Amino acid sequence: MGKIVLTCVLALVFGFGGAAGAVTVFQDSLRGPQGESGLTGPPGPEGPAGQDGVDGQDGARGPAGKAGKAGKAAKTEPTTVNLGSQGCSGRSVQVVTDVTVTATQKIKLVKKDVCVVK
Repeated sequence: MGKIVLTCVLALVFGFGGAAGAVTVFQDSLRGPQGESGLTGPPGPEGPAGQDGVDGQDGARGPAGKAGKAGKAAKTEPTTVNLGSQGCSGRSVQVVTDVTVTATQKIKLVKKDVCVVK
């Protein structure tokens, strides 16, 4: 402990050079025991094999449950759906129905509202 205090005092008095000199002089006494390096060592010998387990017995099976009721037949109604512009059953959409080119080389689009009609 005294050598560590002396090293600290020399470091304060002489600065970096004093600290380096003190560590050089007292190098052997300041060194402690070598710790673990943290590196993994070689694998050890393989241990003896374990014992196999004993097979268990299957339990008895329970009774079967009751059968369920038959399902009802589905009611299907044929649904006819058409496209139209009157009597809409929802939102209408504008659709381009015709395209013409004018004499001045411009395109003219004809649009119509179309929707699903029942």
